Amino acid sequence: MSTSLSHLQPGQRVVILGIARSGMAAARFLKERGYQVVLSDSGPLKPEYQNELAALQIEWECNGHTSETLRQADLMVASPGIPLTAMPYTFARQHQIPVVSEIELASHFIQTPILAITGSNGKSTTVSLLQALLNQAGYRSAACGNLGTPLISYAEKKLDYLVLEVSSFQLESTYSLKPQIGILLNLYENHLDRHGDMPSYFAAKARLFQAQGPEDHAILNAGSVWCQLLAPQLKAQVHWFEPQAEALIYQGQHLMDLSEIKLPGAHNLENIQAVMQAAEILNLPATALRQTFSQFSGIPHRLEGLGSWAGRILINDSKSTNYLATQKALESFTQPVVLIAGGQDKGGDFGPLANCITARARHVVLMGESGPLFQHQLQQNGYNQVSLVQGMQAALAQACAVSQPGDVILLSPATASYDAYQNFEERGDDFRKHVAAWVSERPEDHAQS
Repeated sequence: MSTSLSHLQPGQRVVILGIARSGMAAARFLKERGYQVVLSDSGPLKPEYQNELAALQIEWECNGHTSETLRQADLMVASPGIPLTAMPYTFARQHQIPVVSEIELASHFIQTPILAITGSNGKSTTVSLLQALLNQAGYRSAACGNLGTPLISYAEKKLDYLVLEVSSFQLESTYSLKPQIGILLNLYENHLDRHGDMPSYFAAKARLFQAQGPEDHAILNAGSVWCQLLAPQLKAQVHWFEPQAEALIYQGQHLMDLSEIKLPGAHNLENIQAVMQAAEILNLPATALRQTFSQFSGIPHRLEGLGSWAGRILINDSKSTNYLATQKALESFTQPVVLIAGGQDKGGDFGPLANCITARARHVVLMGESGPLFQHQLQQNGYNQVSLVQGMQAALAQACAVSQPGDVILLSPATASYDAYQNFEERGDDFRKHVAAWVSERPEDHAQS
């Protein structure tokens, strides 16, 4: 089954699988350029899309992908949430219909140089940091992809660079993406519920580099065994970054001390080191790096400070959707932590996180689908300071009750959000909402940090 888009022409019928952010962006783009577009979703249509679909006069179906709709497709564009084993993919293979990701579709149209970033942890922070650095250096750039705005939305925008976050799900059906710079930050157990095992997960991530040539650049983590395995397979020029450093060194010169970096968390040094390698390739001025690193404080839902209450520091880390991300979050604090965790588990080895919790957490408040499982695993590790609750409001109330002045109350779920929320942003926003309500109802205990 060919996946080439070289013969894609206006007038052909494109079935877009999944009516959400990237699917709607692809539908909008193709419809405006004369393609026949049909949207298909396995679930109900979200109300916010109804008016736009009617205005664009785009056909759609919901609550299931029908063979009648799929059979008429010249091309399918699949949401990253649809696994390769799902019915639309098996149907497409049987009928020789190409299926690509929105990233692949966008790659067919985009001329702007792409700086693409993937990895198990740190993608969004690194994308945002690199984009801030490019803007500081005077370049017109945009952050896009898995971070939020679909790549296809920038297909005809006049920019100097696109900084693209790419997930393993997006890469599974991406073939010709050719980033000028590709970065693999790290690779840890994640999404094993989807990929099955680490070699399969690694293979998906490695697809970021498959279309690169000798004129392109691959930036890899020198501390990662998986990156060491990947490097000999690449056609691009390979650059290594060290995950640890005593100070920031740029173009052979001392740039700044680690104490001058505003971005919190020791683990973020890995992200900064990767960005510095990209900056060297692009020959960005040292003044821009110094200015950016001293001002950039992070992104929403990633170790995001929400102020304080009764001497407790409140932190929103909803973006930590795997065990290692939560472990890194816990390790960012010297104070005792009351951890709020739980959601839709993605699998992997819970042991290192359990050890970290045992060493660093005063108490753990568990919620969501994985709550009972996590409680059992922690108890097996000899840790019994655990509460099991239902919902975010109860989790916050319990965390406030068991914590003490000087503690950090940390929402860092270590899981996906889909058991209760649309995405990690909605989960983080819910935590913010309950924190704001809790603080406003108890103003005598509140001191804004």
